[in-house]
Amino acid sequence: MRIGTKLQQQRKLHNMSQADLAKKLNISRQSISKWENGLSLPSFSNVVAISDLFQISLDELIRGDDELMNKFAEDKIKFSKLEWIYTLGLLLVVVGLFIIYGRGISIVTVEDWLTLTGVVSLVGFLKCVKWQGINKWGIVFGVILVVSVVVPYVLHEVPDIVEGMREASLGI
Repeated sequence: MRIGTKLQQQRKLHNMSQADLAKKLNISRQSISKWENGLSLPSFSNVVAISDLFQISLDELIRGDDELMNKFAEDKIKFSKLEWIYTLGLLLVVVGLFIIYGRGISIVTVEDWLTLTGVVSLVGFLKCVKWQGINKWGIVFGVILVVSVVVPYVLHEVPDIVEGMREASLGI
């Protein structure tokens, strides 16, 4: 039996409308309708939430739905958009610091660049963020924003850390 049919049975057994179930799962009623009509499949996290809500085992809920089982088998762990922003931002910070320190660029010059970059990227990021999520340009602006905020902080802290390590090694 397909998960949509089982979901509909459980929903009706618990005297819930599609809207009631959608509200409990923090999703749209249309998503519930698509699942029940076999037009789409729920994510693994939604299947777990449904299992918990109706107090039925995952095995009971998904056994026999080969399409859903194949979907879970094919799903790979993916970064969320926010995780991409932080990961790429951190990578750019590290690369940027190597370039800055390697070329001997002054902290004041970097801060001037990053202040303007931060403002532009904040405006771009806010324009790209919608209630439904972040588009690819939002990720780009978000990464630049993270870099423009983190680099000045690191530039001020790294010399102090290096000095502290030097003093500790000399026993000062």
